[in-house]
Parts: sequence; structure tokens; C-alpha cells
Amino acid sequence: MRREWWRVIVVVAAGAAAVWPLPPALADQRFGRVWYPMIQRALTSTSNLAPVALLDVLVILAAAVVVWGAVSVWRSARGTRGRVALRRLWQGLTVAAAGYLAFLAVWGLNYQRPPVTDRVDFDRGRITLEAVRALNATSLEELIRARAGLPARLEVWPSRDQVARDLQPRLAGAAAALGLPSTVVAGRPKFTLLDPYFTRAGVSGMTDPFFLETLMASNLLAFETPQVIAHEWGHLAGLARESEASFFAWLVCVGGTPEARYSAWVETFVLTLPALDREARRARVDGLPAVVRADLKAAAERTRRDEVQPLRLVAWATYDRYLKANRVDSGTQNYGEVVQLLVGTRFERGWRPARRIH
Repeated sequence: MRREWWRVIVVVAAGAAAVWPLPPALADQRFGRVWYPMIQRALTSTSNLAPVALLDVLVILAAAVVVWGAVSVWRSARGTRGRVALRRLWQGLTVAAAGYLAFLAVWGLNYQRPPVTDRVDFDRGRITLEAVRALNATSLEELIRARAGLPARLEVWPSRDQVARDLQPRLAGAAAALGLPSTVVAGRPKFTLLDPYFTRAGVSGMTDPFFLETLMASNLLAFETPQVIAHEWGHLAGLARESEASFFAWLVCVGGTPEARYSAWVETFVLTLPALDREARRARVDGLPAVVRADLKAAAERTRRDEVQPLRLVAWATYDRYLKANRVDSGTQNYGEVVQLLVGTRFERGWRPARRIH
């Protein structure tokens, strides 16, 4: 009976946590600045030592438990299967509730923290069509400048591990620029057993919310790798919203190696291109250096080759519901909202965001 009450408490606590979020100031001051930096350092430092993704181990164990539960129901005596099935469902609900509480305690409460726009000089009045077009022009100039000194063949670019090492010196500065604790431990980029799903659903990377690992898709092109790694590190820095993690990644990359700068500016170019009319878009793409057009063509061909459209639609619809359930109202559209952060934020010398004066 005591064990059953324990299960009830876990389920009720998970339900309450889902319905009643913490006040943003409390989530930031107590979780984001005290508890989370401590647990992020501990978990990421530990998971970095593992040669495999610990999330894979967790997924395998979860699948084994599900199979065991189904077999135990099937092998139960006739007349008792209904009771055993209900028992397994109750146990499963308890485990799911405990998992949700663990998710919140390790990483999920970052969704309840105030947005970075509360800490930088951001003004929505700066977000205009002309400002986005100007950013597109700037990104064009910068990506051409960065690409000029890089090898034409992507195969000879630095490996993902070398990219991670090159990006690490920029990590603390980007965190400090956004008013975050600067003690972020970089995650070691890893491949995962989920890679077939990643590559076919169009997922470039993931931050494991239980072991705080950095997981990467295997089909990333070399010029995409810096921005994706830095994006996942933005999540490790405590930025749950996708737009904010991309903003963090842009800050990490834009002052880094030529490969990293090119990665940041080519993504910015692609994201801001829709602000131009059709003829202007065509003219701007046609005016790109041949090597840049080849990079973009390689990315498009990779997408056509690897992605399974029905799976992609289901995957992104599911993730959209997940984000909205965690109070990211725009869902997966939040990825593109990094453009709003880039044009709405005032930057100082060296593309450093100006801090908001309260």
C-alpha cells in the first residue's frame, strides 16, 4: 500500500508540474543560475567520457521494459490478463511521470525561464522588411569573404571533433554576451542509434535532455557542422527555445574560424532570402560564387536523397506539439524566429549584443 501511495504522489506531482509552471524569475534565478549550471557541468562532463550516446542505452532499456511488460501480459494466466494489463499500464504511467519530473529537473525547466530579449537591447520596432533585406546583403558579403579562403572540396574540411575544439574558446563569451552563466561545458559531438530517424526526418541534431549530450546526424555537410554543434551547445547553455539556441550558435560561430563564420553567414543568408521578391532572390542566388552555389546544391541533393517526406511531416508535427506543450507558442516556426533576434538586437563592435539597461 505504501508503494502504491508513492506511485500516486509521483503521478500527481508530474501532473501538477505540467499544469502550473514556475514564475519565470524563480525559474531563472533558482533553476537557471544555481541548479542547472551545476548539473550541466556534472552530467555533460560525465557523458563526454562515454564513447556511445547514453541516450541510446536509455532507449534500449525502455524498449526492453515495454517488451517485458507486453510479454508478461501475454503469458499471464487466462482470466488474469486484464488485471495484469492494468497493473502494467499503471506502472508505465508511474515511470512516465517519473521520467517527466526528471526531464524538468535536469533540463526542461529552461523552457520556463525569461527570453534572452529581456537581457539584450532588443526592440521589435527594428524588425522591418528592409532590415531583413539589409541583413541578407550583409550575410552575402560575409559568406563570400569567409568562403574565399576555404578549400573548395568539403571532404577536406575539419572533422566534427576538430570543429568542436575550434568552437570551444567562443563558448564562454557567447554565454556571457546573453547574460548566461559562462561555465557551460561543451558536449562531445556523438552519433546515435537514432541516426536513421534523424537523417530521414530532416533532424540535424539533438540535445539529450537526460544526460545533456550533443547528438549529431551523420549526413551533415562540413559547412553545416559548426552551426549545428553550436546550436546544440546553446541548449546546453540553458536556452530551450530553438530561436535562442540558433542566436547563441550564430554568436559562437560569427567570431570563430573561417569555417564557423561561413557556417553562420550561409545559414543567415538562406533564412533571410525569403524577404526578397522572387526576381531579386533568383538574381542574388545566381550571383553567388560557384563554390557557394555548389554547397547549397549539395545540401539540397542531400535532402532529396535522405529525407522521407511522410516521416518528416509526422516528426515535425510531433515536435511542434512538444514545443507548444512546453509553452513555445510558435512551435517549430520558432526556428525561423532567430531572424527577428538578429535584426531586433542592437550589436556593438564585433557583433556583440548590447545589454539591456534596466
